[in-house]
Amino acid sequence: MIRIPGRIPITIYPIFWFLAAVIGFFASGSFVGSFMWVIIILVSVLVHELGHALTALVFKRNPQIELVALGGLTSYPGKNLKFWQQFLVTLNGPLFGVGLYFLSSLLLSLNIFTNPYIVNMLQIFKMINLFWAIINLLPVPPLDGGHLVRILLEAAFGLKGFRASFVIGMVVALGISLAGFILGYYLIGAIFFIFTFQCFDLFRKTKNMTSSDRNDDNAKEVQDGELALQSGNKEEAKKIFLDIRGKSSRGVLHVTATQYLAFLFFEEGKKKEAYDLLISIKDSLKFDSLCLLQQLAFEEENYRLVADLSAKCYQVQPTEEVALRNAKAFAFLKKARPAGGWLRTATQAFKESDVDKLLTDNIFDPVRNDPIFKSFLIHKK
Repeated sequence: MIRIPGRIPITIYPIFWFLAAVIGFFASGSFVGSFMWVIIILVSVLVHELGHALTALVFKRNPQIELVALGGLTSYPGKNLKFWQQFLVTLNGPLFGVGLYFLSSLLLSLNIFTNPYIVNMLQIFKMINLFWAIINLLPVPPLDGGHLVRILLEAAFGLKGFRASFVIGMVVALGISLAGFILGYYLIGAIFFIFTFQCFDLFRKTKNMTSSDRNDDNAKEVQDGELALQSGNKEEAKKIFLDIRGKSSRGVLHVTATQYLAFLFFEEGKKKEAYDLLISIKDSLKFDSLCLLQQLAFEEENYRLVADLSAKCYQVQPTEEVALRNAKAFAFLKKARPAGGWLRTATQAFKESDVDKLLTDNIFDPVRNDPIFKSFLIHKK
């Protein structure tokens, strides 16, 4: 890994050199040609990323560039810029590439260089940068064109525009992918098929988003709450998460704040409050929160919910406690087969006397004499 410090720090990862060399070798068929292509790719990608970074610098951000795999990434931490600023930062990457195309064209037209290697490099510079600028402006995330469409639509239509940009990207990427496979350009087809899936995944993740989720101040408040938790200041964290919940009744940040609050209430022994919080967002919970909800649901005698979450929770926490909880819930619901199966899972390491004692619990009464349930106990013995 190479790190170049400066006002715009640059990090170049080994994979970038490796893939650039592989592309160069396949394009030229020689080691000298591979070296030329590595220089061409390095300069082209770096100029493109500098277009983003220098524009971000103008807007008083602290950009940094990373060259990874087949491309680069420019980041500039902080609150989101205004939409017009985001647009310029994004657009100037391809524009710098177009500038490199015109510079190469100018140098070739002036016949300044006569060395065939230099002339060949300039010709490749010209071709590559024009081609990449065109491709990169396609309205498909993660290409710059996809980001430009997202910025324009979100500025005009808010969250609906934000989500629509992924639909547009998915349709365009799928069309190019199919065309690539039909025409025999399998690499292009494969790459744009991956882009299609990425767009679909991004669209799916925005399903529960609200406009408040796109608000930088709200996102910063969640981060403050998380930092308060990490530092042990639970009361401050609780105050922050309650404030976030007060600002919106749904959305990603609302769900995040609700889950944190539920765990805080649970630690305080306020189990009913924790249960009420989690049940209100049960369709959006992460696995660890689902398991807490199942535990609380059992204590609240919501055995139907315990049964519904049985497999998921045991997958996350494969413990005797979870399996036994599942067995009891299914027994109460008069479902002998899953009750017996979970009981056998829970008591695999138990002695026979311990199992007999466990079965004195009245919750097993609905299935106690069921032949299917008994068959699991016979198998156990």
